[in-house]
Amino acid sequence: MNAFIEALLYYYDLMPTAIEQKGKIYRVETEQGVFALKESSMDPVQAEECIHAVRKLARLKYQSFVPIVPTKFGEHSLFISGKSYYLMPWIETQDYQGRQSVEEIMADSIGTIHRMTVKSQTATKEVIDQSCERLLSRWEMHSLELARFADEAEMKPYLSPFELSFLTHFKMFEQLADEATTHLEKWYKTTVDKGSYRSVLTHGRLSRSHFLHATNGQHLFINFERASLDTPARDLATLCRHGFPHSLWDEDEVLRWFARYEQHLPLINAEKYLVSAYLLFPEPIYYTMMNYRQGGNELELTQKLEKRIYALRKVQRFVPKIVPQDEEQASNQS
Repeated sequence: MNAFIEALLYYYDLMPTAIEQKGKIYRVETEQGVFALKESSMDPVQAEECIHAVRKLARLKYQSFVPIVPTKFGEHSLFISGKSYYLMPWIETQDYQGRQSVEEIMADSIGTIHRMTVKSQTATKEVIDQSCERLLSRWEMHSLELARFADEAEMKPYLSPFELSFLTHFKMFEQLADEATTHLEKWYKTTVDKGSYRSVLTHGRLSRSHFLHATNGQHLFINFERASLDTPARDLATLCRHGFPHSLWDEDEVLRWFARYEQHLPLINAEKYLVSAYLLFPEPIYYTMMNYRQGGNELELTQKLEKRIYALRKVQRFVPKIVPQDEEQASNQS
């Protein structure tokens, strides 16, 4: 038995009869039932956002998520030695065998959450300037690191397979970054002209690993550790990036995700520009390159790089199918 976990469970008045570790989750059997104790890197601010998200969903009578169990003192997370812990009911899961893709169901579920929580916010030029500058600053830093890696590789007499693949496609990375910036500028102009934007409760980490298929047939969200009030474009871009490998990049399948989402909350033109910008910027390439610099497995990272290059080529062809075609109409949309 794990003495540390037993000590944490004291705060819930639970006496474990068995504890099994599964990554960062501990499966805890007790006389009161089976629970999942999650170890997290959330800081107190993120934990507060997480708790705010699940409480809001509960108030709205939304049921497709796994609740967080409070301690006997009413706290929803415990902070010890730079880590946080929170408790949930244990959900028995099974492999999903349905005809619709998991991503299409997830798009339906997150669309429901966004529809229930959407609010129109005043878009002052100052607020939009700050938001745009933050994103552009991050993109510029990542673009500089990509260029630095390319320069360093070009100086070498012999290239690794990773470096060769990276250099072969580097011009494409630059082009994608430029296209992303163009769409971001269109989002900026459309939003400033309209004077408002929409915020929703975003999950922040949409992926199959955070969407359980329970044995009773329910689909349940977990891990709201990066939840926040944000643009719906952020959740949609995350859903796409994590979902593309599972769809084998079938464009009709991805369009179904958007269609299913928009049954709940039709996207306005500014949001279409923004989700396109998020998808186009070669951020997955940046993180793969950083992993390579840190000494990751050469073969695995080269394969990951090539898969992400393939996905970005598909994104480049896919984006024109979701962005507004009539720019004049887009800028005048109310």
